[in-house]
Amino acid sequence: MELMPPGIRDSELLGLLGDILGPGRSPAATSAMRLRLLNNGFSWQSLIDLALGQDVLPPLILTLSKRGLLLPVPRSTKSSGESHVTARLAAVYRQHLARRKREKRQLEEILSVLDDAGIISLILKGARYLVAPVGAWCEARTIRDIDILVRPRDGERALAALKAAGYQYGPDIALKHHHLPEIRRLGDPATVEIHTEVHSLDAQRVLSTEHVWANAAKSGAGTFLVMPTRWQALHCMLHHQISDHGYRRRILAVKALWEWTMLARDFSREDWDAITTHIQAADAADALGSWLVQSHRLFGAEIPAFVTISPDARANADATFRLASQPHWTRRAKFIADQLRFSFARETLALRYGKPPSRVSLVDAGRYLVHLLRQHRGRALRRLTGYRDRLS
Repeated sequence: MELMPPGIRDSELLGLLGDILGPGRSPAATSAMRLRLLNNGFSWQSLIDLALGQDVLPPLILTLSKRGLLLPVPRSTKSSGESHVTARLAAVYRQHLARRKREKRQLEEILSVLDDAGIISLILKGARYLVAPVGAWCEARTIRDIDILVRPRDGERALAALKAAGYQYGPDIALKHHHLPEIRRLGDPATVEIHTEVHSLDAQRVLSTEHVWANAAKSGAGTFLVMPTRWQALHCMLHHQISDHGYRRRILAVKALWEWTMLARDFSREDWDAITTHIQAADAADALGSWLVQSHRLFGAEIPAFVTISPDARANADATFRLASQPHWTRRAKFIADQLRFSFARETLALRYGKPPSRVSLVDAGRYLVHLLRQHRGRALRRLTGYRDRLS
């Protein structure tokens, strides 16, 4: 994981954020929430800062609006009420929707370019909601980049087609296991990653690229493919828990948990059976179990009675919430230590340099160390302290 989410300084405020964002709240719960927000000791700015740091400010604004929890703007407020919290949040959401409109146009053009080249596209992660939403909440889901899966044989052709359309390499041109170097185009809101595998190697054993292709479906009148909701949700969980090592590192990911919760709330028994059977066969049930406990604890999501949660999974979820409240330097030290341990592991270096693990040597470790020093030249201190991780 390249980014470490900000810590949680106020666990009660985190609980309030979860109560607001949690689906299926009753009218009585909404009334009680309104009283909490009107309390003299409540700070709107603190709630907004928390949501912004966890990248769930647009979902917060949308939910507050839909549940009627935003304060009315007094007519007597100066500057036509522009400084009022409700007016400021409305302005932020309009900006979010304007950016989202640009992202949708960008994605539609990308899909057209790839379609003209005879390349089948499968949209991954949050970009899917731009053109194939599964609910009204999808409009609030932010994206950092556009992820598109193509067949391995089409990877270089896809890259060439987009470069012909004006895209160029970004600053990091290192080849990843599961996607080609990111590309971007001047004036467009999102960077683009062309994937040839659905995950990094660790998560492939749980949800393989072949499984995703086999279960993908065409979306509406479009020529592109998407994953059914159950596999979209599982991919969301695996991306954080396994690919980004969130389970092992005990990293609380509010945004990903919220997305999972919104997808899973409409699961049928068949959906749950398919997911649990699939993940048990891959020996990854504890990663799912911890995720379900976290979703229940933060957003009140129900855990089906037929889903077994192991003591280890519950302990991992508890540790995840505890770690999120620890001081930044404590969290950062553990984060960097685990990153280095994973990056210099024999299996990781074997994959990076295309050789069997048994042939990995100290020379390979030194080679990778030189690569890191060059990559982060002049930015090593910022990288170690996590300065780049925190939003301004």
